[in-house]
Amino acid sequence: MSEHSELDERLRLPYSIGTGIPRGGDAEIEGYLQSLRIQGFCVVEHVIPEDRVDAVRESVHEGRRQLQTVRESEKERRQALERARNPEVEFGDGPVRPPLPPDAELSDVACNGTFAEYLAEPRVVRVAQAALDPHVRILQTEVNKSSRPAEQPLSEEQLRRRAWHSDWPHDLTAYGPSDEEPWKHCGAIAQPFPDVCMALSTVWYLGPEDVTPFNGGTWIVPGSHKDPRNPRGPADGIDEHAPIPGEFQVSAPAGSVFMQDTRIWHSGATNQSEHERTAVVCRYAPWWLSGNEFGNLHSGGHTLRTSVPRDVYDRFSPELQLLYRHLAEGVEDVLQAENQEKAQRARAQREADRGGDNSHLVVGGVSREEWERNHGRAP
Repeated sequence: MSEHSELDERLRLPYSIGTGIPRGGDAEIEGYLQSLRIQGFCVVEHVIPEDRVDAVRESVHEGRRQLQTVRESEKERRQALERARNPEVEFGDGPVRPPLPPDAELSDVACNGTFAEYLAEPRVVRVAQAALDPHVRILQTEVNKSSRPAEQPLSEEQLRRRAWHSDWPHDLTAYGPSDEEPWKHCGAIAQPFPDVCMALSTVWYLGPEDVTPFNGGTWIVPGSHKDPRNPRGPADGIDEHAPIPGEFQVSAPAGSVFMQDTRIWHSGATNQSEHERTAVVCRYAPWWLSGNEFGNLHSGGHTLRTSVPRDVYDRFSPELQLLYRHLAEGVEDVLQAENQEKAQRARAQREADRGGDNSHLVVGGVSREEWERNHGRAP
């Protein structure tokens, strides 16, 4: 809390891990990509302009209130569907198995149109496309991700406590399935994880204050996305609740977006300020990653079997529609234009190359960097 007079004042100051990346054009995007490749994360600053952050934050709070009402009616409907499937079922206070579309729960984005348009901000989408695939989709939208103030001053032991993990599809805990509830899962990739960025978790910082270690900036372990071990690995000997050498807390101005490779080791942190720090979590993924296995808990962000009503979708910008088309009622999610163009070029090349000579080839003789330069992918 703010009465911690012994707190190092430097911890109250914003210092973005986007600092040092050039602003504007291809060089900026390449800076974010380099940070993602080497460190496993980056910050894109001021995606939401400073003069719009307050309005966007209030719109998210209103969207949450609308969703609370919707979730209650959805839970009742799910229970009715489950009783029709299994008349003997008994319900407690826990989750209710979600149905498939068209009965799937409403996506959080449906009640958050003011915020939603920033999800298609060009810098963020360009980074996601370059890191994942030209055809990216948003598989998760979770608006209830605020960091609320601690109710009382924290002890040193509490401040040292972590909850290290990686995110889906690299979350090894799988949300606790059981013999009674085998559907309660999130389908984790097996260790050791392939050296591929399969999804990007993004945290949208909506203020009212800048993010600092003092108000709960996320703990992160730079470079851990390349480590074959995992804090929740059953045979890796890591205490997921203890500090890790090299750990680092994210700082960023309000309106910025923290982007992380889902393999990176990270942990929530305690908000010691007097204010709730509002945040939204969204997950960008390539078209080939199945969202149906993310998780099947009722509401609160775990389920991906969500839907976007057609009237809501029709109000989205064309750029935003591309990110949610796979969830929209009555809309077919075909491969996006750049992917189709590449396929057409590949077919044309196949027809043209007849009777050539491959004697010049040395397999493995071209690095990724050389290939990107030769194909105009590097700035």
